[in-house]
Amino acid sequence: MSGESSGQPVTRRRLLVTGGGIALAALAAGRLAGGAGDGDGDRVQAVRPAPPGRPDRQHVWDAVLRTDAAGNRLAPRHHRLVHLSLTGPPTVAAAAVLEDALRALEERYPLGPAGLLVAVGWSAAWFAAVGRPSPVPAPTAITADEAPALDAHAACVHLASDREEAVASAERRLRGALRPPLAVADVRAGAVGAGFARRIGRGANGVPPGQPPRDSPLLMGFASGRRRNQAGEDDVTVADGPWAGATTMHVSVLSLALATWFGSLDDDQRAARMFAPGIDARRARATTAGLELPGDLARTARRHGLVGHAQAAATARVGGRPRILRRDFNGRDSDQPLVHFVSLQRTVEDFAATRRAMAATAAVDADRRVGAHVNNGINEWITTRSRANYLVPVRSRRSCPGLAGWDA
Repeated sequence: MSGESSGQPVTRRRLLVTGGGIALAALAAGRLAGGAGDGDGDRVQAVRPAPPGRPDRQHVWDAVLRTDAAGNRLAPRHHRLVHLSLTGPPTVAAAAVLEDALRALEERYPLGPAGLLVAVGWSAAWFAAVGRPSPVPAPTAITADEAPALDAHAACVHLASDREEAVASAERRLRGALRPPLAVADVRAGAVGAGFARRIGRGANGVPPGQPPRDSPLLMGFASGRRRNQAGEDDVTVADGPWAGATTMHVSVLSLALATWFGSLDDDQRAARMFAPGIDARRARATTAGLELPGDLARTARRHGLVGHAQAAATARVGGRPRILRRDFNGRDSDQPLVHFVSLQRTVEDFAATRRAMAATAAVDADRRVGAHVNNGINEWITTRSRANYLVPVRSRRSCPGLAGWDA
């Protein structure tokens, strides 16, 4: 096979048909992709073939995740969200470079938490840049009492692994491979799992010694993601239409006020606010599959003068089934403890409905002891710093979806 391209534009469809159009000489020379001399930079020299055995749905991770003794899937321990910006009009050459870089990561790391998991999402700003209707809305504030920054990045690459070196190396390789107009704008890093929450919280604003508990996977001291409290991957998959097989991804940064969370409440009081009144810390931590939560917020408010976070969020379920699949992780900005909240859902409205349910308006209306923040789940201790929405297409369309001459 020749080391040069055929001179034809390399569309996603052609890559799939030809197995990637490998150009060994170009790869050996380190020229993974670039202009072909047609003056517009929209022709490429080479994209390596896709490694076999990868599911077409990027967000399908569950089959390779570790599980605990109760069968709950355990999130990869280390995460990075690599946000990409546009510095000019999108080009096919840049799309080819990105796809080649992603395939290079797949060649280097096996699929799974022992290797690397990757999902790439694209924003409304990206679809505007390529002149296509956006399948996801631009981010907005969801409740009247929040004023988050609204991210305008073109894309977000979620890297996850049990090995911190793997996500760090993947970020470096991706950063080094990208070519204009795609560029790394921001990276958000963190971890989840027993021991990591305490490590991240050590010395952070307001986190007392010994907190969170050593075995807690999250900064607020309790586990999330029990199987009955998570949507399934099929539940969050777009069923039909031009983006069938995709999912949507919401990404937020949440600041945590842990000084009063740990300083003003005992363990059982924290459990009641995280889950529901009547659920103590022992029961919350002992439950293996997910707690049964009272659904009548008004009745709970009148009886206890407070409602729980999980209890309120569960009122957004449809037919008893959660609408979002959480893949969030702990982080830190200088001394400020954070949650990098990542959720997958069929439509962004599924996330928005779940977030609105956290406001527990039925409880606020029912008892004056419950306010928008006071005695209302964990609302008093979280502040939304930023919001973003992305479409996570199928793997065969993950690089620059909708770009003319490429995603055909």
